[in-house]
Formats: sequence, structure tokens, C-alpha cells
Amino acid sequence: MYSKRHPILKDAPHKELILGNDAFVRGMVESGVKVATAYPGSPTSEIGVRLAEITEESGIYFEFSTNEKVATEVAASAAIGGLPSTVFMKSVGLNVAADSFVQLSMYTMPGGLVVILGDDPGPHSSQNEQDNRHYSKIGHIPMLEPANAQEAKNYFVFAMNYARKWKMPVVIRSTTRICHQTGSVKYGPIKKIEIRTGYDPNLEGGYVPLPATLKPLKTKALLNLQKWEDLANGGALLTEEKFGDGKPKIGIITAGHAFAATKAALRILGGSANILKLGIIYPLPMERIIKFIKENKTVKILEELDPFIEEQVKMALFEEGITDVKIIGKHKEEEYIDLMISEYTTARLVEMFSKLLDKPNPIVTVSSKIDVPKRSPVLCPGCGHRTSFHAAKIVMDKLKGYSMADIGCYSLGYLDPHNQGTLLYSMGSGVPTAAGIKLALPDTPIMSFVGDSTFFHAAMPGIVNAVFNKHRTVLMVMDNGITAMTGHQPNPNTGTKSRGARLPSKYKDTKTISIDDTLKAWGVKFIRRVPAYNVPALVEALEDAFKQDEFAVVIQEEPCALMRSKAERKTGNLANPYFIDHDICRNIQNCLADFACPAIEKKGEKPEINTDLCIGCGCCVQTCPIKSKPIKQLEEFTRI
Repeated sequence: MYSKRHPILKDAPHKELILGNDAFVRGMVESGVKVATAYPGSPTSEIGVRLAEITEESGIYFEFSTNEKVATEVAASAAIGGLPSTVFMKSVGLNVAADSFVQLSMYTMPGGLVVILGDDPGPHSSQNEQDNRHYSKIGHIPMLEPANAQEAKNYFVFAMNYARKWKMPVVIRSTTRICHQTGSVKYGPIKKIEIRTGYDPNLEGGYVPLPATLKPLKTKALLNLQKWEDLANGGALLTEEKFGDGKPKIGIITAGHAFAATKAALRILGGSANILKLGIIYPLPMERIIKFIKENKTVKILEELDPFIEEQVKMALFEEGITDVKIIGKHKEEEYIDLMISEYTTARLVEMFSKLLDKPNPIVTVSSKIDVPKRSPVLCPGCGHRTSFHAAKIVMDKLKGYSMADIGCYSLGYLDPHNQGTLLYSMGSGVPTAAGIKLALPDTPIMSFVGDSTFFHAAMPGIVNAVFNKHRTVLMVMDNGITAMTGHQPNPNTGTKSRGARLPSKYKDTKTISIDDTLKAWGVKFIRRVPAYNVPALVEALEDAFKQDEFAVVIQEEPCALMRSKAERKTGNLANPYFIDHDICRNIQNCLADFACPAIEKKGEKPEINTDLCIGCGCCVQTCPIKSKPIKQLEEFTRI
């Protein structure tokens, strides 16, 4: 019997207003998932947070893996061993997992595996907006796409049922809009499934793809796809409806968030259309699609990002010799490039449909008469990365060098006024990038940045390469003791420092894997650990590092400001904020222009400290060149 303490574990019949990501978790509970793995990344991060909260109550083993590739291999292998398993990641996380992901369809998985991908059209929190539907085609793995929170739950249960039935992997493509929307979700029964664990290395062709074994394994994958195509053509997760009161002029083929935006746009316009909504988006139910196209003659294919469905449909029409229809997608359209970029919002579709249906666009766009400044993301008040970037800028400006970026909060160092980390590929790319630039500019000082989570996720091979091939660059490890940007999940550097929300006890008593000792084991000789808030010490450490004749590392250490202030608030020890004594201040504004803490604001012609934002770190004091510092801590202050 499940505990009643957590809403996600309540018995049916029950309705709950929950996040799309929580709906996926409820689907895991209902379908009997036993193993779940992930590396955190938006828009799927909340799935891991929720699983971490319920793992000991639900019986679902959950882990934050070192990276997405490891997470995929753990979950897939558990499924091969007979346990219903799932792995989830953000869009670009699949690039990390791809080496193993593209093999999954060839393996027999008695437990069944469901992969949740959080694509990010927009993008809202990613370095690109890649369309991961292509990966499903490359890997010969069926893919589903829900359109709301209820479908997120339902589709997961559906996917796991068939994954177990046909002993295979299934992918669910979600997007930021689905993961982060809140909707009313009707709970289903929590199934008690029979699980038989075991491992037969020779089951249905085995698990070692080699030239000699590949044909039967790939044949199995393609036959499984045929089963899914038959399932889709049979009407599974497929709906057809007439929307609106008038006679439809067009048919619309769509899926996922675009379906919801389509109905909203038609409602605003008072338009009518026949809509074919797909739930299984690979392989496509082509028989049903062609039937729909023949009946409607003029059909608009609405899909976010690439013309994935459009290209397959047009190829099928060509092969069938069907020419008396009109397909409106992205190809050959005037705005072809624009249609390939960003998500389909309701307002965007209203404009699109107003032209197609010859209806006036009722949405009035109001433009500001004044220039509204762009609001860039910023490091939090008190973030140790800010002082580190401040120190790095001092050193790099002096040495006339360049610094390379990596993925994490610290990628924000690229923005004004620090301008550090000027080349970025992906997680773990900082050190190899620095090595390559150094080869081109051998006499120029080159450094790179990496966070503690990324260090273990993807940076280690590049660091080993730098040591082995004697690349004379400097690395600054930004150690804030947590996987910060995605919501304070643990990583191998976290150990007993973990302060995430209701994390399983195993993370709270896990011994920290030392970054320093790891670097020493690889042969790094210069390793200097410095408190991040100490700018002079950081400057000195970086200058010493650049004097070395080999790869050198400076580790800046300061807990994530959000994590630190949360802990201090809990104990009642949050430091008092600072203020600027304008009787002493000469209005030089280094604190405002060079340091750029969000807690320092410009009021009139002078800088002021916002006491609601200031966490009392005092780092801004170091930026002031006046000997008698005008930035002082408030002695009498009551925080609310």
C-alpha cells in the first residue's frame, strides 16, 4: 500500500492539478516502473526532483547519474534484466547519450524502457533548439508526443505497457510547454505487475552488435517499428475532429503543443478546420494520414521546428502518385527559414491562420514608444562565480589573453561586464577548446572554466587529454558544491554537502569524490584552491597558474548563493545586507559597472544597494578603489 503523504502516490479515482513533469512521474507510478535514471536538465528537471522525494515510498529506484550516457546505459541494462525502467533528459542531453541510444532498438528488453526527451523549441533554457524527432528515426525507436499534462501521464503508461509487451524501448518527446504546464490530471489505477528478473546474454540475437551479428538485430528493430506503424494506423493515440461551426476550408495535421495552440488560434479567429491529431509521431500512421489528405484536399501540416512529418508525408504522396492535393508546410513557403525557428505560440498561429482562412487578425500588437532595454539572465546576488569572473577579467585584461566557456551558471560570465568565456560548444568542451586555441596562438595566455558537476559529467576526458598532450593552459573549476543551474541536484562532488529537496538518504551520506585528488591522480601538479569571495587571492592564484610550464588548475570554492542563503535563513544566520555611505562615496561606480551584482542598482546618478536582494556577502567592497570604503554592512537590520 502506498503512503498517502505525497499527492503523486494517491490511489485512483483521484484528480490533481499538477505539472506536466509530475504527470510523467504519476505515469511511472501507475505503470510499475522500478528503475529511473537521469542527469538533470530543463525542461525535465522537476521529474528528478519529484522522484527523489518519493523513491523510498514508491519503491522506484532513482539516481542522478554522472551524465546522460551513463543514465541511459543504467536504465537500459536494468530493462534488459527485467525491470520496467525509464531515463529522462533535456534535448541536448541526448547528444551525450546518443552513442548508446542509437543501439537500443536492437536489444531485447523484457522489462521495457521508456525514454523521455525534453525538447526546447524557443529555446527557453538551452544553447540550441534541436529537433530530437530525428534521433528516433536514426535509432529506429518509436516516438510519442503528448499535447497536455493528462496525455503526459497517459502516454507514459501506454508506452511502458507496449515497451514491456514487445520488450523494447519507446521514446516520449515532450517540450518545455508540456513539461512546465499545469493541468488537471485524472489518476488511473496503480498496477501491480509481475516482474521476472534475469539475464540471458543470447536472448533473441544477443546484445553485442558486430558486423556478424548486426543483420538479425537490426531486422528485429525494423520489425518492431512495423508493429508500431500498424498500431498507429489502427487508431492508437490518434484523433480526428471537426473544429468550429463553419464548413472547414482546410485540414490540419499536428501533434503535441502545436495541437493545443492550433485550437486556441482557431477559436480566436472563429475559424473551422478538420484536425488530425497524432500521438504516435514515429513511425507515422501513413495510411490514416493519406486518407485524411484525400478527404480534405488542402492540408496544413503544423509541427514545431523541422519539417519532420511534412517530408515523410510528401514522400508517401509521391510514391502513391497522389497529385490532386495541396500540402502547406514549411518547404516552399515564403517564411521557410522563420517557420523552422522557435515554437508555435497561439499568437503566431492566429497570424498564420488569418492568411490561410482569409480572416482579419484580431490581435493588436502594441509597440512601446520607448526603447525597452533587454533583460539578460544574471548571476544571483552573492554568487561566487561573479567574484571569480571579476578576478579572471583583471588577469586576462592584464595578460591580454582569452578564456573559453562551458555549460552551466558560469556561462553567464560571457555577458557584460565580465566578458569571460568567449567560445562555447557543449558540456565539457572548455578545456579542449582552450587547447585548440592555444595551438593557434601559442604565445597567448588561454584559460577555461568548468563547474563541479560538469567536471564529472563531461570534462574529465578533456582534462586528461590536456595533461597527456601537455597543453599549457589554465583551468578554473567553479566549485559551488551542487548542480546549481538545474535546481540543486547532487553530483559526485556533492556528497554530504547535498541540500536538495527531500533527497534520498543515500545522497546525504555519500562520500564526496574529491576534485583535487582526482586531478592529482591524473598528474596535475599545480592545483590551487581559493575562496571565491577573495578577489586578491584569486588574482594571485591565476597569475601563478599562468607562470607554470604545464596545465594548471585553480579551484574557486563557494557554495551556491541560493543554497547558502537558504541554509542561513533556516538557521536564522543570514548576514545583514550592505549599504553605500554617500558621504564617503565618490560615485566612481566600479561596484555598479565592473562588478554588476543585481543587488546594486542605479538610483538617479548614484549606486544604491537593494537590501531585499543583498545577501550580505560583502564582495562588492573589494571592487571599490576608495581606501575608506563607503560600502558598509548595516548593523541594525531586521530581515522579514
